[in-house]
Amino acid sequence: MKKFKDIIWVTFGIAVLLYVMSKIAINSFTDHFMGNNPQLIKAVIINNKNYMGNQPVNPKFSYSYQFTVRGELYTGNSHDTTLQVGDSVEVIYNRHYPNINRALNPQN
Repeated sequence: MKKFKDIIWVTFGIAVLLYVMSKIAINSFTDHFMGNNPQLIKAVIINNKNYMGNQPVNPKFSYSYQFTVRGELYTGNSHDTTLQVGDSVEVIYNRHYPNINRALNPQN
C-alpha cells in the first residue's frame, strides 16, 4: 500500500511540474515567436468569455477578440476585464502565422 501511495504522489508531482512548465512555455512561445516584424491590427471584442481561475464565488472573465487576416478569422483572449462586446483592441500578430497573437496592454 505504501508503494502505491508513493507512486500516486510522484505522479501528482510530475503532473504539477508539467502543468507549470507548459504555462511558462506558452507565454514564452507567444512573446518570442512574434517574429522580427510583428503586425499591428484592430480587433473587435466578441461574445466569448474566458473565465479566470481560482475565483469560485464571483468568477471574473475577459472577452475574446477577433480579427481577419487574408480572409481568415483569428481569435485570442483580451485578458482585459474592462472591455465589452463590440469594443476594439489593438493586437499584434506574427506576419506569417497570425494565430500567434496577443492584445496590447491588457488591463489584467
